[in-house]
Amino acid sequence: MVSKTLLKSHNEKRSRTRSAHTGSKKMSPFFAAIFLLGLCLANAVNFKTVYQWDKFDYVWPTGGDISIGQMKQNFKPEDVDLQYMAVFGERLFLSLRIKSGIPATLVSLPTSGMSTAPPKLAPFPSWDLHKLDKCDTIQRAYGMEVDADGRLWVLDNGSGNCNSKLWIFDLLNNDTTERVHKFPDIIVSYSTAAWMHDIALDKTSDDYLAYITDSFSEHIIVYSRKTDKSWSVETPERKWQYLALSPNRESLYLIGSIGSKELYSVSVPELKNGGGRAAVKFIGEFSRGPFRMLIDNANILYAAFYGQNYISKWNISQPFREQRFHEIEDYGADRPLTFALDTNGTLWMTERSGFYSEKRHKLLKAAVGARSQ
Repeated sequence: MVSKTLLKSHNEKRSRTRSAHTGSKKMSPFFAAIFLLGLCLANAVNFKTVYQWDKFDYVWPTGGDISIGQMKQNFKPEDVDLQYMAVFGERLFLSLRIKSGIPATLVSLPTSGMSTAPPKLAPFPSWDLHKLDKCDTIQRAYGMEVDADGRLWVLDNGSGNCNSKLWIFDLLNNDTTERVHKFPDIIVSYSTAAWMHDIALDKTSDDYLAYITDSFSEHIIVYSRKTDKSWSVETPERKWQYLALSPNRESLYLIGSIGSKELYSVSVPELKNGGGRAAVKFIGEFSRGPFRMLIDNANILYAAFYGQNYISKWNISQPFREQRFHEIEDYGADRPLTFALDTNGTLWMTERSGFYSEKRHKLLKAAVGARSQ
């Protein structure tokens, strides 16, 4: 850490040096490093730890149900792997990577509580909607987002016997299931491979559209809440996993296969035409391969990376330039970070450190001065 005294001293020396060498156009490597460090410190965001878990647990239902006892016995806290996050009001929603000992793949947490003890994972919306291989329940939750009217949209990749679905829950009406959209085979193929990853919501004048990635197909899926119809838009020779929508609703930013560093965009109007193709535009290349992105209403794109202990940012209204935003000291996972913005300008983030039975998780928050779209 560079102290304020050191930075002040350096700035005074730098000013004198510049005055003495007005014809020089170059900065020495040492001065450049200190200058960049000063920029990083100036742009630092103060994250506050909300909760910390040494071990996760579920809010188990009461009663003597044999199946509940079996789930408790099979549950392994070290297998909890947080994936996607969404925030609404005083609740935070998480999707968990499904494994044999994970009884519910979609859970909720309070964003604050009366006790300092970390909360347990509450299956959302209830245990009744988490039954393995029962196709009218949630099988494998992935990407999710909350819309401006208090609805939670969740991608469900199904299971060996159950097709992929899109769930929409009304959070303002006792978490009722507003709709379950079952994708036609022509949109999400069940005869070959399909794997939906990420979702971005677009509020139009009279509708909500969802843009969805399917990492095994060369297209983008679009769903209309108004018509309850879905269609696909081809992007030949390009498959996508992660996405983020610009605040002006004109561009959808995309990352391809696992480990891909290249950032692309497509024009949103091209996705609304009910099919056809969309032209793909190369934007820039990250230092590492992102696995999570979001864009706030101030045009800042945040990205987290496979096997890396930091988050980067980029202002999409400027030429592509990746900047370091936040780092964690100790991490032990391919995906150690995940995040979401709320409507009050707070960035919520989970950090994972350690390996196997030594895994530890934190929930943090910070005011970033911009909110979700």
